[in-house]
Amino acid sequence: MKSSSVALPRKRPATASGTRPPRVTRRPWWGDGESPDVLWPGVTIPFHVEWSRRRARWETHEGRYYFDMARADQACEFFPTFLRHHIGAFAGCAFELLEYQQKLQTRPIFGWKKAVNGLRRFQKVFCFIPKGGGKSPWASGTGLYLTFCDGEPAAEVYALASDRQQARTVHDNAKIFLEESPALAELAGIAPEDILKDAIVYRATRSTYMVLSSEAASAHGKRPHGLIFDEFHAQSDRALFEALRKSMAKRRQPLLIIITHAGDDDESICFEEYELAKQVLSGTHPDETTLPVIFEADPRDDWTDEATWRRVNPGHGITIQHDGIVTEALEAQHEPRKLNDFLRFHLNRWVNQAVAWIPLDWWDRCTAPLPPLEELQTLPCAIGIDMAQKIDLAAVVLCFRRPLPGLTDADLEIVATDEQGEAIRRTTSLNYELIVVPAFWLPEDTLRERVHQDRVPYDVWAGQGLLSTTPGSIIDSDALVRYIVGLTARFPLAKVGQVGYDPAFATEIAIRLTKEGLTVVELLQNFKTFSEPSQVFEALVKAQRVIHGGHRLLRWNLENVAVKRDDAGRIRPVKPRKAGKRIDGIVATIMGLNRLMVQAPPPRPPTYELYFLGGS
Repeated sequence: MKSSSVALPRKRPATASGTRPPRVTRRPWWGDGESPDVLWPGVTIPFHVEWSRRRARWETHEGRYYFDMARADQACEFFPTFLRHHIGAFAGCAFELLEYQQKLQTRPIFGWKKAVNGLRRFQKVFCFIPKGGGKSPWASGTGLYLTFCDGEPAAEVYALASDRQQARTVHDNAKIFLEESPALAELAGIAPEDILKDAIVYRATRSTYMVLSSEAASAHGKRPHGLIFDEFHAQSDRALFEALRKSMAKRRQPLLIIITHAGDDDESICFEEYELAKQVLSGTHPDETTLPVIFEADPRDDWTDEATWRRVNPGHGITIQHDGIVTEALEAQHEPRKLNDFLRFHLNRWVNQAVAWIPLDWWDRCTAPLPPLEELQTLPCAIGIDMAQKIDLAAVVLCFRRPLPGLTDADLEIVATDEQGEAIRRTTSLNYELIVVPAFWLPEDTLRERVHQDRVPYDVWAGQGLLSTTPGSIIDSDALVRYIVGLTARFPLAKVGQVGYDPAFATEIAIRLTKEGLTVVELLQNFKTFSEPSQVFEALVKAQRVIHGGHRLLRWNLENVAVKRDDAGRIRPVKPRKAGKRIDGIVATIMGLNRLMVQAPPPRPPTYELYFLGGS
């Protein structure tokens, strides 16, 4: 190690002057206790080693690699010597590496060397571990070690993720570790001005530990010594990854660390790297520079079995609590959309991008009849428009809010989005019923074609008055504008309500409605906009507080709709990949509910409220 790098004090056996040190029992390369193969069979590659008496070290059978016990011990000692936990039950305690972090990650990374030149064997580590397994704190500490203790002049270490905020998770952990470690700061000569918002500067070796933007263009010209990709399953494409990976060739012994849990997109770069790591693990891809660490359940495993949870989660009972997994497993058994979340986050299984959302039996239990026109005219309302493409199904849904006073179970905790776009938890009230009045359109000339392609009875629904057609081969926007303007004539409160629309296909309609005096609001179909009303809609359906009048086409839309969820717990509806499945009516409903939720509730319910509550 170069003198400019931080050196840890090494423990040496005490000896009397002039005497030989006592004989020490030969330690296995993994340290103490059971071997990784016994503790976690099949999780990482096997190391076929033998002890070289001549060189007093562990070596692989063919002699290409040897184990540097001192460097592996030093890397492991770095964590408890200099770092303190600052979150949760372990806050203030020394950072003692978990057993899997020592034996599967830190010791192999820093201990195994090339016999030809003494440089590190592993240049890429793929850590595939369930959520809550302690990946990010370990990566943060490893980034500090690469910066201060790896003997690399002008080292550039980068924390990256799919967005800058997520990248800061690993980097901010490192900053706090450093700020709360006077010993490390003193040894490294770190002053307060060396700890910046997005960088830590180690002047002794001109090294930096930085957050890097997710824009690929900014990656060119870098010379990374260490790259830490956090939440790799959310990485959108290969541009940034490849630009930086190729730049690592400028370094002697660079290290790329990928930490992630399972994702929901089997066409992503993360899935490609996962499959490559699996091939290294199985021996079908002879890459001796990649270290895979893969904890995952097999599809044949019983996902309700506690033994499966313990085997797949190396932090079970330590970084993730057993009671929490039990609770989520019970929820997954009763709520379909939560099953894939459980499989993905806790059993580390890749799942489909979208999963079934609201069970049809929930929807069918909402059997209350539509209120009479006279009552609807007194209720707050809003409108949602989903145009899709002009050759496809279009939907307009009028949403009403009918108060239900005196409810004791009217609060719901949801994952919302704050003004900065960050996910937050808050409580909202559900002391009302949602009444939905949908309308649908298709081009007249393509109706028969759609019946054949989508294999649904559009012609029957049109004959029943559930679907309107417009002349020609594309939807006539005039028909939708006339209909919406007509709604404001029938329901005066619609005039003072709002109209939510997706700008992708409904901008022209929005402009025309604005000229008619309506307030229109652009709603992008993303987690930020759709999560809150989607969660409320689900809860209202489950509580039988949605009145839909049994509209058959709207029910078909609900039957098709799937849901996608992000890591923060936010959700949004998505259309299945299968052609012919339409969800326009449900999307328009959620847009209308989005606008309805921002309206202040009426000062008091209508005088006939109790009659209808009793009738439902």
